[in-house]
Amino acid sequence: MREGIAQIVNKWDPIDLFPMAPKDEYSREIQLIKNIIKDNIQITEEELALEICQVFSKRFGSDVFTYKIEDCLQIADLILKL
Repeated sequence: MREGIAQIVNKWDPIDLFPMAPKDEYSREIQLIKNIIKDNIQITEEELALEICQVFSKRFGSDVFTYKIEDCLQIADLILKL
């Protein structure tokens, strides 16, 4: 599951760090998302979208991570389909 989440997040590149950043730049955020899902296997797409936004906002700041919950819904959907 972690590898699938990594592929989705890295392709999304929500902070526009690639190709300049190392391939594992989002590893902490990916692990946090994986743990959220592991701890709540019944999580909904909306709940996961909110969690994703919170993870990236806390890690990078809301001035750098400018996506809204609505923007994260597609990412949450992709992750939950893994």
